[in-house]
Amino acid sequence: MAEIYRSAHAAVTIAAAENERGELLRRSGRPAEAAEHFARALHTLAAAPEPDPGTHSAILNNLALTAHERGELALAKRYLVRSLEVGPLVGDPVGRAITYDNLGVVEVELARQAGRAAPAHLAEAETRFAAAERLFRSALPAAVDDYLRSVLNRADAAALRGDTDRLDRLTRHAIELSTHHRVAPDNALDAITLRGGFLHRHRDHPRSAVDLMTARLPALLPHCPAERTEAALGVLLRAAAATGDPDLVDDVAARMAELAGAGGGPGADGPARRNRRGDRRAAEPGATMAAQPPRSTARSTARS
Repeated sequence: MAEIYRSAHAAVTIAAAENERGELLRRSGRPAEAAEHFARALHTLAAAPEPDPGTHSAILNNLALTAHERGELALAKRYLVRSLEVGPLVGDPVGRAITYDNLGVVEVELARQAGRAAPAHLAEAETRFAAAERLFRSALPAAVDDYLRSVLNRADAAALRGDTDRLDRLTRHAIELSTHHRVAPDNALDAITLRGGFLHRHRDHPRSAVDLMTARLPALLPHCPAERTEAALGVLLRAAAATGDPDLVDDVAARMAELAGAGGGPGADGPARRNRRGDRRAAEPGATMAAQPPRSTARSTARS
């Protein structure tokens, strides 16, 4: 019996170590090498005499993240579904909610590529997001930051469907959540950017967008990455221009020029942001803000 226990413990330890190495490589931008370590971790865990659902689910989720980063969306979806099959044994509602949310994000990306089949993927995404919401709500307020990220991802799907009423409700809810002290500055900034853009483009209330953004941005921008700052300032600049406020336009334009001069700006093509693939695209007035990539189920709620 002791030998069996030692064997099981050794297998789980080795699998966890391989998973950790893979995660470090994935975060370093080396998904192919990361996938090799995740595959070894899964193979090692399969040989363990006793199952370890927590490690198993984490490895599957990491394989999904790696597949997503390589653009293999169908494979990412399969890994996430397998992770959900293991998930009930783990007893981690937030990790399970993140996996549901990741599936929703993948379905939205599949919808972007699916042409006439897009509605089916968007319907599936909504089912996944709803499941994530139920679990996140059961873990509030501790899970409020991840819940906000899920609300923003759901808003991205609503924008793709052209459902402006739902987009209104979701962005309004995101603003409510963004004031919580547990919310990370970059997620709060994304909520404000999305709501500001909605108020300007879909409700023709640029002054409301300016009021919201000028009230919240000063405290958030120093703590946010350059691409998120650029996106927010781009939305504010367009709203300010629509109000006919030349002083505000000059102030925002100067701030954007500072970012560009510091090497974090958009360059000659104007404001830009990162989409989920990490490439640059213009922050055009009619465009919606890209949702964030699938994220790790690690309890640190670290984002990929």
